[in-house]
Formats: sequence, C-alpha cells, structure tokens
Amino acid sequence: MKTFAFGLLVLCAAALAHGQQRLVLTTEEYPPYNMSDAQGHVVGISTEIVKTLLETAGVEYEVAVYPWARAIAMARLQVNTCVYSMSRTPEREDLYRWIGPLVANDWTLFARSGASRPVQMEDVQNMRIGSYQGDAIVSYLQTRGYLVDVAPNDDTNPKKLLAGRIDYWATGRLIGQYRLKQQGISGVEPVLTFNRTEMYLACNKQLPEEQVKLLNTTLQQLDRKGTIRKIYAAAGYTP
Repeated sequence: MKTFAFGLLVLCAAALAHGQQRLVLTTEEYPPYNMSDAQGHVVGISTEIVKTLLETAGVEYEVAVYPWARAIAMARLQVNTCVYSMSRTPEREDLYRWIGPLVANDWTLFARSGASRPVQMEDVQNMRIGSYQGDAIVSYLQTRGYLVDVAPNDDTNPKKLLAGRIDYWATGRLIGQYRLKQQGISGVEPVLTFNRTEMYLACNKQLPEEQVKLLNTTLQQLDRKGTIRKIYAAAGYTP
C-alpha cells in the first residue's frame, strides 16, 4: 500500500509539473540579489533561488534584465510573466500573484562619513533622501511625508550623495554596500536601518492558482531542506 501511494504521489507531481505554464521572468540590476555578470548571464542570490525553485518544480522559463519600471509593468500586463525581487507592499498586493518570500531586504539610510547619524527617521524629516524610480522605498517615504529625490536608477545616488545633491541615500543595505564597492566609493556608510521587507516572485494575475500553490509549496520545501541557506552562503552572505 505504501509503495502504491508513493507511486501515485510521483505520478501526480509529474502531471502537475507537465501542466505548468512556461514563465517569462523579468528583473533589474539589483545586486547581490539579481544582476548581470560579465558574460551577460543573470545571476545573484534571488536569481539562484528562483532558478532552483522552477527547475525543482519542472517549470520552463526564460529570464532577462530590464529597467525596474518596465520589469514590473511587464509582469502586471503580460500573461505568464513574473518579476523579482519584488517587495510585497499594500499598494502592490492586488496587482500580482505572490510566490515567496525569496529573500529579506533591510531598507537603510546611507550618509557621508562624518555626517550626523540619525537615531530615528523623524530626524531626517526635512532632509533630501535619494531613491530611484519604481522602487517601493519611494512610495513608503513619500506617503510618510519625506522629501524624496527620485533618480532614474540607483547607480547615480552614491555620487549624488558625495556631491551634496542629496543628504541621505535610501536603499537596501546589501545592495548599497555592493554598489559602493563596485564603484570604488569610500566615505559613505550605512547609518540607520528603517524598515525590513521580504521580496517575492510576483506573477501576472492570470497565472493559475494551482501553479502558484505548487511553487509556494516547493519553495517552502527547499527552505526546510536548507537549500536557501546554502545559496546565501555560496554568495558570502547569511540570510
């Protein structure tokens, strides 16, 4: 009886995987979570988690990097399209089907070394805070009355900070440290973590509910097996 039950479970899983929709994945340059390497391949912690998830679930996919505003619009408007790494916010909740969380992201203020260090966000209420178009940090800060200087992309913000065009730079802690190292910039440091979000694979609303459930279940199984922690460790980070 146990052998029969196991065989039936395998057949059901294979049938589910065979019926899964092929997915188009969009993402942005948001290292170390998702980014292009020197050969143009899409890599990063979230990318490895998503690829492992889809391959384990037997789902075919393709992945490409776009400007963030375009990436999230494609997933919202195009069937069988998903975007990552997407912070799950109340404003976005009803726009997508959610698979995850994939990773956690600490939103952090960076400042020039030697600048005053805020103790709480209220200390920077009237300061210019740099972020970029399409990032969830923008709406989070603007709805709370903060003055946000919105750039086309996040690459420019460290230089704007050093030049005094903004007072603080708001970004994910890991990505901020990565960009500073990548650009060879010193004299900028994290000074205040003001929020923690979890980032997801956000899919078009027409993705079948059965596929969403299968992917979420598979992701939970990978987490319990320690696969997610190993992906972080291979990138030199701890989840």
